[in-house]
Amino acid sequence: MMREEKTSRLVPLEGLRGIAAVVVMLGHMVRGLVPPDHGSLDILNQLHRWLLNGGAAVSVFFVLSGFILSLPFGKDRSMARVLTSLLKRWPRLAALTTIACLFSWATIVLSQDYYEQAAAVTGNTWMASHFNAPLHGHDISWLAALRNGLYEVFLYGDVKFDSPLWTMRIELFGSFAVFIAAPVLFALKSWPLRLTAIAATMAAVGISFPMTYFSDFLVGTVLAMLFAENRMPEFSNIQAAIAIIAGLYLFCFSSAENHHIHAPIKALMPAGETAHFVWDVSAALIIMVLLGNPFLCRLFSKKWAVWLGLLSFPLYLVHVPIMLSAGAASFIGTAAALGTTGAVLVAGVVTMVLTVVFALPLAWVDKAWTGVLARMVAVFIKRPAFIKRPAKPRAA
Repeated sequence: MMREEKTSRLVPLEGLRGIAAVVVMLGHMVRGLVPPDHGSLDILNQLHRWLLNGGAAVSVFFVLSGFILSLPFGKDRSMARVLTSLLKRWPRLAALTTIACLFSWATIVLSQDYYEQAAAVTGNTWMASHFNAPLHGHDISWLAALRNGLYEVFLYGDVKFDSPLWTMRIELFGSFAVFIAAPVLFALKSWPLRLTAIAATMAAVGISFPMTYFSDFLVGTVLAMLFAENRMPEFSNIQAAIAIIAGLYLFCFSSAENHHIHAPIKALMPAGETAHFVWDVSAALIIMVLLGNPFLCRLFSKKWAVWLGLLSFPLYLVHVPIMLSAGAASFIGTAAALGTTGAVLVAGVVTMVLTVVFALPLAWVDKAWTGVLARMVAVFIKRPAFIKRPAKPRAA
């Protein structure tokens, strides 16, 4: 019962994961569909510069992954647990990234250059570059898409079919780091030793892309240890409101934007890939509030949050291919009749609706595949195949 109770307490985090996916999707939509300078739509560009912070949302993903993947090691630090976790992580991710790349290949074949036509109207260079994944000079075939989703995005960070997949290399190797570090950190017991080890690891990986992002997963591991040992703080409604405001303030931080409100933070940040450290603090604050405030915990445990969590990974995977195909086509098809503003809104609605439509079956595939992997590795967790059973004594 204790395990079931703790598992149910984690439901709010699925809602948070879903909100982070929606933030990424909406941020990409504004950045890709909205002209850089357009009076009636400028409010959307301002929103993108503040709340629709895709980089911060990705850090939320990484911190959540560190939390969820570390938690089982609170009770089971066996070599079998470590090995099976390592073995199933790539298949768990690669199944959906492969489907996403094949899906993107199909949309490229069907839509041709609609995204370039749309970019020519809006003057959007990001859309014109196929969202920083230019097609020209690359092998655009179903076999190339298969290779890309199966292993290239993980080994090389190659994202020519689906640009959001740049996070998959970090997700995979960050997960591996968690599977190795979490058992050691849980075993240490002493918090000063734990924090010293984490600080030393963060210093060792440095601030260069992509190694620096391993720190996000370690922040999640710290939260997992607090949760497993019942050390998570509790928040009254007033304390929760203050913490959420502070979390959103940090979430809106961007090293690329000159927001005066963030000037004190920017003055302290060293050069390099360091903005994610600020976003990690934001993610940690929000996670602790969701788990430590009864009202928010109940709110984020409702069906809407559960469904949003189930759709989060599929939404993240398919929204860009849809935007660059059906979204761009709907923009071109309605721009003459509705004007740029109307065409952007139509393209946005088409992108969101079709993303949900295609995300639903992909969520079912993800759930089914995760269940298959869990059943496959359960045998090794209960009785590792590499441990020989003692021979039975012969009868006299």
